[in-house]
Amino acid sequence: MREETDYTEAIEAYKDDEYVIIEPWGRSIDHLRLTIIGKEGTPYDKGRFIFEIKFPENYPFQPPYAYAVTLMWHPNIDSSIPPGKLNICLDLINPDLVGKVDASTGASGWTPSKTLTNIIEALKGMMHVEPPFFNPGDPLNHEAGEQYFRALKKFESKAEKLENFSLYRVLGTLGLKNTQWTKFFFSSNFIFYPTNRYFEIGKAK
Repeated sequence: MREETDYTEAIEAYKDDEYVIIEPWGRSIDHLRLTIIGKEGTPYDKGRFIFEIKFPENYPFQPPYAYAVTLMWHPNIDSSIPPGKLNICLDLINPDLVGKVDASTGASGWTPSKTLTNIIEALKGMMHVEPPFFNPGDPLNHEAGEQYFRALKKFESKAEKLENFSLYRVLGTLGLKNTQWTKFFFSSNFIFYPTNRYFEIGKAK
């Protein structure tokens, strides 16, 4: 299976990379959890950013589905978009851009010759603030993109605060897995409810 080939290639490519962790989400390698560690000198320094990756049935003719699970402040990722939809602005994973090239930027969509490693490298570059993958000039989160250019210090501060608030860091600090929770209270103001593999965040009543 092509999925196995690409998974094995990615594991080998990133086995010594301190910033990338690749593992099955459950028991199958067609559903993966990708963790990218933030790089020093960026607003995402030492954060643990979780991405869900799913191979479609017609892979490699269609790209994998990728979703940024961790709450974050990023011009090319919109955490307000719910699971099941694309919340990452990346031509490689956009099913509407398969086989297409953006004439203005040179960015290309998915083709069967591309692999899981290509996607991981793009997401890593996005979180490590490396062009062309980090691209505030073509934002999905327009507020974050505008703030990056108009008030960089405020952008960096908000990105750092949201990264510190991320649920994954809270659970990781406590040594707990999200599957163990039915309800989780964070201070007196917020409550986290698990829905499938994700958590909804809302004001405690």
